[in-house]
Amino acid sequence: MIDSTDPVDAGMPRYRSSAAARMVNIPVATLRVWERRYNVVGPTQAASGHRLYSSQDVRRLVLIKQLVNKGHAIGMLARVETPRLQDLVNEAEQTESVLARGAPLPSGALARAVNASGSPVVRLLLVGTGASVRWGDALRGIEGLQVVGSVDDSAVSELALQQVQADMVLADLGAVHMESVDWLSRMVRTVGARQMIVIYGFANTQVQEALRARAAVLRRSPLAPDEFRQTVLETVRGWRSVSQALLSLPDPAPAPRFDTTDLVALTAAMPKVACECPKHMAELITMLGQFEAYSADCESRQPADVALHAYLYRVAGHARALMEEALATVAQAEGVTVPGRKVAA
Repeated sequence: MIDSTDPVDAGMPRYRSSAAARMVNIPVATLRVWERRYNVVGPTQAASGHRLYSSQDVRRLVLIKQLVNKGHAIGMLARVETPRLQDLVNEAEQTESVLARGAPLPSGALARAVNASGSPVVRLLLVGTGASVRWGDALRGIEGLQVVGSVDDSAVSELALQQVQADMVLADLGAVHMESVDWLSRMVRTVGARQMIVIYGFANTQVQEALRARAAVLRRSPLAPDEFRQTVLETVRGWRSVSQALLSLPDPAPAPRFDTTDLVALTAAMPKVACECPKHMAELITMLGQFEAYSADCESRQPADVALHAYLYRVAGHARALMEEALATVAQAEGVTVPGRKVAA
């Protein structure tokens, strides 16, 4: 870490771009992009035209580089004061140390819980200045709902969410722009949520469609407390139905028993009968396998709906396995040799 015991000396410009970049361990081109696009530091320009960086500048750049490596967005870090950057690095290192020892996470890293009836508790994060004050009373008494935090729209608040886990994000904002959509999407990914409710004052059609594409439930303000409560209740009910259905399925489904060659061989080997059940069953197995793969892809690409797609993936997998078993049973009844189960390489 670059530092100095003398604040005045630490603030003296002395390092050229190449030297500063080497100390931070980033390319000079990256340093220039950070300056030009994000204003992460403000170097002094010497009479010769060279940019000169102080020890304080280098220290700030080192902290930003460490946090970028941990997944933080450079645009967000650029707005945070240097002492707070140091705090964030310390917090991240403490968490990594705890995880490395296998010790329990601190209370800030919330775990999955269930209520008295055995249903999953829905963890809710409130976003927006004054959101907890406006909606605290309306949220009280909703069974199975746990408010895990409340943040405003500042960069520091977003960074403070690194150790928070939530199932739903409820954002109460005034004007919502495309930048807000990106910011909310980052927040949803950060806390691992699969559902977002956005209460907005003003937003154009493009912004609204972008939010809906991210599985957001939209409500225009002003919103009456009863309407607000009903919106949350309906969203929680939908979330819980998926979660309970997901828990009810064995995991994982058996690996595919037949490949395309097997299916073709089986249907061709069976005696011709009036119906074409074996052929139709093979087609269903193929389609279910395709939908299974499609749902798995959606699960990885759509973090806002990960639980829903995980459920669909499991359902498709078990349906495919049942149809494979049925086809094998028909084949055996027809005296056709059934290929053995595939072994993963």
